[in-house]
Amino acid sequence: MQTTFFSNILSILYIHVNVMNKPEPSVINALFDLYRAGEYRTLLERAQALIETWPDEPALHSLAGSACLEMQDYDSAIRRYRAALAIRPDLAKVHNSLGIACLQSGQLENAANSFHNAVKHDSQLAQAWFNLGIVYENRNRLAEAAGYYKQATLINPVYHQALCSLAKVLWELRIPDQVQEYFEKAVAIEENYLPAHMGLLRFLEQSNRHEKLRAAVSRARGALGEHDVVRLYEGILADIDGEYEQARSLLEAFSITPADAWTRHGERTRLARLTLICDRLDDTAAATRYARDANELSREQSEARGIDKSSFLQTVENRRRYFIADNINQWRDLTPSNPSFRRKPESSETTGRPAGDTESHWMPGQARHDEQDIRGQSKNFARNFTLTPGIDNPVFIIGFPRSGTTLLDTLLRGHPSIRLAEEADAVPALVNRLSGQSDERLETLANLQDRDVQDLRRTYFDALARHAKPDDGVLPIDRFALNTVYAGEIYRIFPQARFILLLRHPADCVLSCFMQTFYETPANASFFTLEDSAHLYDRVFGLWRQYTGLLPLNVLQVKYEDLVADAETTSRRILDFLDMPWHPGILEHERSARDRPLIGTASYNQVTRPLYTEARGRWRRYRAEMKPVLPALEHWISYFGYQAP
Repeated sequence: MQTTFFSNILSILYIHVNVMNKPEPSVINALFDLYRAGEYRTLLERAQALIETWPDEPALHSLAGSACLEMQDYDSAIRRYRAALAIRPDLAKVHNSLGIACLQSGQLENAANSFHNAVKHDSQLAQAWFNLGIVYENRNRLAEAAGYYKQATLINPVYHQALCSLAKVLWELRIPDQVQEYFEKAVAIEENYLPAHMGLLRFLEQSNRHEKLRAAVSRARGALGEHDVVRLYEGILADIDGEYEQARSLLEAFSITPADAWTRHGERTRLARLTLICDRLDDTAAATRYARDANELSREQSEARGIDKSSFLQTVENRRRYFIADNINQWRDLTPSNPSFRRKPESSETTGRPAGDTESHWMPGQARHDEQDIRGQSKNFARNFTLTPGIDNPVFIIGFPRSGTTLLDTLLRGHPSIRLAEEADAVPALVNRLSGQSDERLETLANLQDRDVQDLRRTYFDALARHAKPDDGVLPIDRFALNTVYAGEIYRIFPQARFILLLRHPADCVLSCFMQTFYETPANASFFTLEDSAHLYDRVFGLWRQYTGLLPLNVLQVKYEDLVADAETTSRRILDFLDMPWHPGILEHERSARDRPLIGTASYNQVTRPLYTEARGRWRRYRAEMKPVLPALEHWISYFGYQAP
């Protein structure tokens, strides 16, 4: 939990209502002196003694509460702050201090109420707005947190902690336009403020702003000296410059002791960078060792946040159990009455049968259990309807992490009539509303009404529009590798959806997942070991094979190896699938990558390089490490047409 806060204890005021019933100002000032000196136990004892004489003095109760807060006796602090507010409910700064005590004890709801009360009584109390931001950030309600942090900075433009927190939350929200500005303002206000330096350096590196990163590293060295964060990014700059031996030497010369969120991230970054450097230097033993150490830190961070692999694996298993022929046969047909579909004039060209033939076609809901019949007849039906591109047949780039989806994303951004949504929350929004966050409503797929589908489509497009609005003449594409898992639900709502499935040699894909660091999510928690990475690969593509055996998905398979070997030919094939004309900007992927304000995936530092082929077959250099997991992957190597190990 984030715990940075400001209580303003030194400025808590008390009001003399009746001089005869109040302690002298010198008495209160003496208590403040004890607080300033850190004599919290003495402060508590004296405040308690004075309360016996002046029980109606809120300043005494508040000071006693602050002493308890500093001694981390949060229950006592809460009780004493509430006693002060029972006497004077309008003391905004006491409400703020009460909120801090609640926040520290994990009572987020009570903390939020207290901070809201603080700003209700004093709307200019910047610290309370900032603390509200902390509460809502811990609730993962990031948009609201950003609003509260912003309000704190409007009231106090030199509030460097609020500026830094605002930058961090906007970054997490994928709103990068002002992230650098806010971090730089925080650094300018307080040049030794470490979180702002770390945030700025990390943002500039992950957004591939290398020249600005150099300037920021130089500024950090001037402010922080030989601090580990400076040494970390000097090593990263050497790696960016291709000075791999020097980068390794710089990064191996120190380590960062993980003590908090910032230092854990710094050490994980150091280890992850050394993993890739040693891989480039062909020191596979060192690369594997650093990858394991980095993944262990990732595991600790995930466990600290209550994240584990089991929930995503269960998500896959739930769909494996539901998407079987017997269940799909129960689906009510939605398409004929769906107003977004328009029937084409029938002809032998569109139906595949002579005009006037009234032979009935199978529709979901009719009793037929043969999987080939399900797929074939449903395809015949689909050809009878015209579509509005991007609305009726949205496009999804799917696959598995580290399979090349970010590279394809970057290539397609060079086309002026294509707009990419990178790892958007549109499909999760659709799935959560359709199937429930715990998949408790998967069975309702059978009984959807036309109005349900229209509402669900609106849910999807409302979420997608925050990332890639489907304007006239512009095709939005939803790119999120593991949306592979939700292809069944996508098909149910968008039966004409188009899928571009990115494939990479399964062994290379699994190895790359293990050697890369990711954000902490239940899906990514399977990448801490090679064994878990291979197991997730097997489960995801087992489900995908189940989908394609039952549903007439409109899929184009694209191999990463083909994309890097001949980008133009492969891209033309993709554009043909999308019914889009060729555009030469497709091949300017380095410029497209540099122009992007932020690349939010683990491949951010690779797509800015010229297309390279050395990652193909990399797993062979790690054959000893891969040996235990190859049996789980051999079937997929053959299934996807790759050469057997």
